Order: sequence, then structure tokens, then C-alpha cells
Amino acid sequence: MNKDKISALLSDYGMILVLILLFAIFSLSTFKKVAAEGSGAGISLAEKVQALKSESVTLVVLDTQDDQKLKDTFVNEMKGSSIKVNVVSVSSPLEAKQELQRLSSQVNADSLLICSKQTGNWTFFNKLEHFKDSTILIPQIETRSSFLSSGNLNSLPRKTAKTAIIAIGMTMVIITAGIDLSVGSLVALASVISAMMLSTFGTNASGGQIALAFAAGIGACGLFGFLSGALSTAFKIPAFIVTLAVMLIARGGAQELSGNKAISTNLPEWLGQGAVSVSLMIALYIIAYIVMHKTVLGRQIYAIGGNEEAARLSGVPVNKVLIIVYTITGLLAGISGVIMTAELNAGKGTFGDTWELNVIAAVVVGGTSLMGGQGKVIGTLIGCAIIEVINNGMNLMGIGSNTQKIILGLVILLAIVVDKMKKGEVLWISNITRKMKPSKNKESDTCLHTAVKVS
Repeated sequence: MNKDKISALLSDYGMILVLILLFAIFSLSTFKKVAAEGSGAGISLAEKVQALKSESVTLVVLDTQDDQKLKDTFVNEMKGSSIKVNVVSVSSPLEAKQELQRLSSQVNADSLLICSKQTGNWTFFNKLEHFKDSTILIPQIETRSSFLSSGNLNSLPRKTAKTAIIAIGMTMVIITAGIDLSVGSLVALASVISAMMLSTFGTNASGGQIALAFAAGIGACGLFGFLSGALSTAFKIPAFIVTLAVMLIARGGAQELSGNKAISTNLPEWLGQGAVSVSLMIALYIIAYIVMHKTVLGRQIYAIGGNEEAARLSGVPVNKVLIIVYTITGLLAGISGVIMTAELNAGKGTFGDTWELNVIAAVVVGGTSLMGGQGKVIGTLIGCAIIEVINNGMNLMGIGSNTQKIILGLVILLAIVVDKMKKGEVLWISNITRKMKPSKNKESDTCLHTAVKVS
């Protein structure tokens, strides 16, 4: 394999290596002792139970603060699994014994008994006829990587999905040499509009009513995206200015409509599960890949970013394409907004705050040039994963929010510098490279040397 092919591979897939490196760094950096009490014990026990794949478990805890934290964390971690959890929360061993005897008719004889550090010391479990053959799990102090915990790894795709969906549209916008600062505010607008409509339908909204509410939120964002593209092209206003204005309008509108309060909804639980958002993200990326690489629209988007005037002279309907691109971005921001509503069962005017920064960072890190004309949606997906892994790893390491912003800013700057270096647009590096390259024409070098001496 020659150097050109290696360089091309690194250019296209180098970010995958960066992602793998980040996984290794955060895995090693987050090794710590997991407590045998409280939330840490709850997480540890939940992971063990899920690995054992039991049909049902019985959790026995005291009404102390640590045991209640264990209970809350354990129950939360077990949500979404098919394992039935029976909770016995008591103040004494006698009360626990009575409660277990009452439950004996409702649980299997081989049901796992999950105990806290305190309840695990009780000796009467094997004396209860129904539970004498049950396996008892007690939390132990363990050293493990919190980054590599199953709960954390399972949450990463779900957390990535919402910004990754918006990033599809942002990739198209940036390839055309534009920018869209309104996407975070449109997330809030979509969530508020859909939540308001759902609240008017009542607690038992039908599937059609839910679809209508979501369509209204997404449609409103699509309309704002259309206006951003139309104003930018019709009046030749820089997209930065137009989308900045739309960002303020959409954010203010969302907060005004919601009265600066969360609007509760009552959506089916399955709609808020991570599998739904991740599946939707994958489907949208497949569609985006086909559009960008297999259709006329995709070629026109790249042509506009490469040279807008040349594209216009070649017959590309530049204004029409730009309006389509900004409308798509608005629609995708709306989709992300209704996903957030489904996950949190609420709409709020503060949702999506500063998301535009993470989205732009992900697109740039994924290899899309801010100068336009260059970028790939698959690279954007990898960039989104990188940004989410960085944010997640920093949170697990206990890095403060202010420092996190600094690091995110440095990541964006580094990505831009790397892009410039790849294009040979960093002047001092270009000069050094030119000096280091030996001339292929010795005769011209000799003539040049002679000319210098004569002069």
C-alpha cells in the first residue's frame, strides 16, 4: 500500500482511531472503588442481576438513607429490562421476614434475593421454606471503570442520538459554506409545541393525536428553517446573522409559550426508550448517506460549497438548494426536540440550550470543512460519538463545567487547524514542506542558482 492510499485512509477513517483512543483513555482514567453501599452498590447489583438473566428478583433493604439510595438506583437501572423487581423496604428483620412470607405466593421459589450490606447479614433467609434455595446477592467493594459500566455504555448511543440527528442537517449546511445557530432553540420550540398540544388532548391521547402533536412541533421548526434559508438567499444576508436572529426568536417564543415552566405530558413509556431514538438515528443516517452520495441534490450541495458562483453558472439552482438544506436542518432539529419530549415526558423552553455548539463541534471534528465543499455524514456520526464520549468521560472524571467548555473549545480549534493543515493552508507549514521537498528539475535549479549569482 503506497503513501497516498495510507494518507487517504487516515483522512477518511482517522477519527475512528481517535474514538478508540478516547475509549481507552477514559476507561483507564475512571477506575475507582465502587462502594458497597448507596448508589454505587445499586449499580453494581443491577449489572450482576442483568447478567444472570433471572425472571424475577426480590430486593430487601432497610429504610436507612444508604439503603434507600441503593433501592432507587437499582430500580432505575432495571427499568426497560424484562426482569420483575419486588421491593421489600422495612425497618427491622422481623418486618422483613413477615413481608417475605407474604410475598412467597407471588414470587418464584428460585427468585434471586438482593440484599444491602446490612440486610445481607441477616441469617433467617435460608430458614424460610420458600426462599431456602434462593441465591443471595450482597454488594461487594470492587475496583472498576465507571466509563465501561454497562449502564454508561448503554446510555452513550441514546445520548448521542439527539445531537447526531441535528448534525445531519448541520453537515449539509456547513458543506454549502453556511452555518445554522438556531438548532438548539428549535429543539426547545418543538418540545414546547408538541407538549402543549398533547396536554390539550388529555392523559389518554391516541396514536393519531400523538403523531399530530409531534408533526406540529417538527413542522414549526421546518418553517423556521425555511425562513432562515429564504431570508439568507433573498436578501443576501449572511446565514450567521439570520440564524442568530432565528435562534433568539425561537428561544424566546418557546419560553413565552411555556411560561418558563415545564409542560408535562403522558406519553407511552416505549416512545422514550433509547432503542427508538437510536433506531431513528441509524435510519436517518442511511437516508442522508444516499442523498449526499447518490442523488443530484447531494452533488449540488457539494458544488455550492466548492464554488457557489461556478455552481450557479453550471445551472445549479443555488437559492432553491440552500432553502431546502436549511429547511431539512430545521426539521431534524424538530425531530430531536420531540424525541426529548418523549424521553422526559415534558416540554420546556430551556431544552437544547447551547446544543448548536456541540453539533457544530461534532460536524467539524467529523471532518467537514467550515470553508465548505468537503465533508461526509458518516464522519459526522463519528464526530458526534467523539464529542459525546469526551463530555461523558469528563463528567465521570469530575471535571467542572467551566473546564469542560474550555476543553470543548480547544477541540473545535484543533479540528479546524487539522483541516487547514490537510489542505496545506497553514502558511509556515507549507513553506517548510516546500523547502524540504527536493527539486525534480536539476537543470532549472542550476539556472536559478546562476541567475542569483549574476544578479
